[in-house]
Amino acid sequence: MTDIRIIKTNQALETAMSNLLAEKSFDRITTTELVKRAGISRSNFYTHYQDKYEMIDQYQHVFFKQLEYIFDKHFEDLHAAVYEIFEMLYHEKLLSALLSENGTREIHIYMRQKLKVILTTFFEPNFSRKDLKKIDIDYRATYFSHAIFGTVQLWLKRGKKENPREITDTIITMAGF
Repeated sequence: MTDIRIIKTNQALETAMSNLLAEKSFDRITTTELVKRAGISRSNFYTHYQDKYEMIDQYQHVFFKQLEYIFDKHFEDLHAAVYEIFEMLYHEKLLSALLSENGTREIHIYMRQKLKVILTTFFEPNFSRKDLKKIDIDYRATYFSHAIFGTVQLWLKRGKKENPREITDTIITMAGF
């Protein structure tokens, strides 16, 4: 069982990182700023993490596992996968901050790659009857994965004005799925 102090420390650090990412890029955030904003000591931070990169790596690892679960669960249902991701983003402040323009490069690349895999899986049976070549499907999947990710970033930048259902429907409609 996890100590309540560890949970509270992690929550304070996640909130502080979210707030800092609203102000500046991840690369410009210092450990000193992070611990000051979280209201914890540097020694307490270093008890749990080597640096801010390890902290975010651990958070991203948990997030990636959640995404794998969502993508596996909805492997052939793009609409359901996109909706569940928007539901998660709607409630997860740090995750939203990491996916924003100020977030980490690793999480941006991962999301675009995962979207591309799902889109490729979606396109292959739907476009095989239209006699599209494999490379055409690859280009389409790449194009739409970047378009969807850009739309996610715009949605985050605008303050998540649309609810998860509305933004999912917008993306699916724009993409012509």
